[in-house]
Amino acid sequence: MALCGLFTAIALQARKVPGAILWAILCATLVGIPFGVTHLPTSFIDVPHSLTPVLGQVDLLGALNIAFLPFLFVFFASEFFSTMGTTLAVGGEAGLLDEEGNMPQINRPFMVDSIAAALGPWVGIPAATALIESSAAAEAGGKTGLTALSAAVMFLLMLLFTPVALMIPKEATAPALILIGLNMFSGLRKVDLANFTDGLPVLMMVMITLIANSFGTGIAGGLLFYIVIKAIAGKWREIPIGLWVLAVPLVYYFATLVRH
Repeated sequence: MALCGLFTAIALQARKVPGAILWAILCATLVGIPFGVTHLPTSFIDVPHSLTPVLGQVDLLGALNIAFLPFLFVFFASEFFSTMGTTLAVGGEAGLLDEEGNMPQINRPFMVDSIAAALGPWVGIPAATALIESSAAAEAGGKTGLTALSAAVMFLLMLLFTPVALMIPKEATAPALILIGLNMFSGLRKVDLANFTDGLPVLMMVMITLIANSFGTGIAGGLLFYIVIKAIAGKWREIPIGLWVLAVPLVYYFATLVRH
């Protein structure tokens, strides 16, 4: 079923069909019906439950307890590096990065993401954040805020059709993740792999991401390895001052992960 969706996505993308990944997910979902993988809901419309029981149920003062500071730092670091990686990856796919690989006005997506992460728990949901799957929209041609607003409206409307969203099995969405991951690897062509002090940190970043199942942790680990490898190779002058400053919280971040 997943292979069916993958082959469909490849065929459609090769022909530049708009929404190729979405069509592939739909195709795989339909194929899964006769095999019992896709379970049809009893109703296609469902009114969302009230947010009253969970709305505003947060304990800010309790979270500021000194015993919780390590957890707060881990959450912040993971959120920060995940957002940074997602922003640069999606920005690169959309062609929004400059010649040095930096995104102009990167503070804007960070501001949006931080506000969403802070307000999410107030309505009883996990911290909302940007996801690397957003690169699928950039690959389809979405490069402005109108793309995000359109997606937000569709998500809002989808609240009425939650059973339809839940019927889509993970096997149907797997092809999308495979193609997005493959597309991310295309960025490795810009890395000088012949220079091991540049290539090895990138390799470690990929490995840590897979092992930890966390994009943010992978980036944090890659940056730390970059500092260590450049230093022991005698190329410490190539390390930006900002990374030296960042090394301290990075070490604390991984030490906290190990302890907890």
